[in-house]
Amino acid sequence: MQKKIVPAVIALLAATAFIVPAQAETLRIGNPQIQAFSFVPLQIGVKKGFFEKQGLQIEEIGLGGAGKQEQALISDSIDIALGAGTDLAYVAKGVPAIGVAQMAGPPLMLGVVVPYDSSAKSADDLKGKKIAVSTAGSLTEWFMLKLEQKQGWPKGTIKTVPMGGDWTGETAAMLTGQIDGFVTVSALGYKLAETKQGRTLLSTSEIVHDFIQHVIFAQNKLVEKNPDSIRRFLTGWFDTIDWMRANKEEAVQLTMLSTRFDHEVESQEFDLVMPMFSADGKFQAAGLKTVEESFMDLKILPSPPDMSKLYTEAYLPKR
Repeated sequence: MQKKIVPAVIALLAATAFIVPAQAETLRIGNPQIQAFSFVPLQIGVKKGFFEKQGLQIEEIGLGGAGKQEQALISDSIDIALGAGTDLAYVAKGVPAIGVAQMAGPPLMLGVVVPYDSSAKSADDLKGKKIAVSTAGSLTEWFMLKLEQKQGWPKGTIKTVPMGGDWTGETAAMLTGQIDGFVTVSALGYKLAETKQGRTLLSTSEIVHDFIQHVIFAQNKLVEKNPDSIRRFLTGWFDTIDWMRANKEEAVQLTMLSTRFDHEVESQEFDLVMPMFSADGKFQAAGLKTVEESFMDLKILPSPPDMSKLYTEAYLPKR
């Protein structure tokens, strides 16, 4: 009996020796803000195995802001960056990367938060107010500039106060009357409303709708040496977005692990923000035009760049 079994086992091992999966390829992914809902799909995609299915092992690297992320791209410390649409300006300035997918369109995630008992009821009531933004020349400041233009107010009508984007400091400054509000994630407004400390007055998408909030960038060396890994990463990303849309409750539970908001707040944020995510990664012409305008408004670049050279759709998965 044993003489018949042993050869059979050997034959089985020989037959399966060639189907053992290859070792997963590691990709270093830069994340400028670990707690932000915008970038949570990366963590969910890892947990749900969507990147593993593509033969990828994800090494998430928190970088604390766009500036540090661009430095990481320059030093070849990351392969892919999850960034803002306005970060396309860094590519125009020579950062060795290229946009490979429109990650999100309308700026649904951000809003203007004011005290809970503020008399402000609409954008009209922000005239002459002191509103905190992250830094001078930032996207958050640009939204206030666009609001002034939309309302027909002179530049400087809204007094922007750079405060570094620290939620705790901005909230404290608002509650003590040092500022009248601040531009931040709308979910924080939902959270502050629970304790009647603050509320979201308006979404930045009410100020600017045609926009590219987020872009996925690939470092040039990755483009040159292993473009297939970009395709596989994007496949895993968009499979994750599809799954999140179809599985709200589990997605909310997983998102809470990163954002630290409670279930009620996170459920509201999910409903607000999920529509901004692109389903296919294609760059929208109207959004690109608005991003280009932001470069000029903020004087990031001396003249309009050739936007077509800052991104490519060559690596997008067929969907």
